[in-house]
Amino acid sequence: MAKKARKKAAHSRPDTVKWTAQQMKKNPGASMTDLKKLGSAAGYHVYPLIIGLARKELGWSRPKKKATRKKAQARGGARRGPGRSRKVDNPAAAIQAVITRMNDLEREAATLRAALGKIADIASRV
Repeated sequence: MAKKARKKAAHSRPDTVKWTAQQMKKNPGASMTDLKKLGSAAGYHVYPLIIGLARKELGWSRPKKKATRKKAQARGGARRGPGRSRKVDNPAAAIQAVITRMNDLEREAATLRAALGKIADIASRV
């Protein structure tokens, strides 16, 4: 059984968007079904994307959300992946940060070693 050949739309997408925008401007409360019926009668193929583009053309659409990128750039450049430290301009500051972190880890290891010693002492008494 042969497939039906698709009928090519009589009008281009920009023409359809412009026509839909005109119809929506005339009747702002028109539903999508109404616009589809009017469009098919006039030879236009109207579907949800066309309606969205027409709303955008009329200025009825929601603004895009780009605030998150602006905030990230204001904080210091491009966004980095999880687990990656911030970019540091001064190499001496980066080295100092590494040394500070190493000292903190040594202090923590000493504290844990002392705690293990106490645990071993208590375990040997029991």
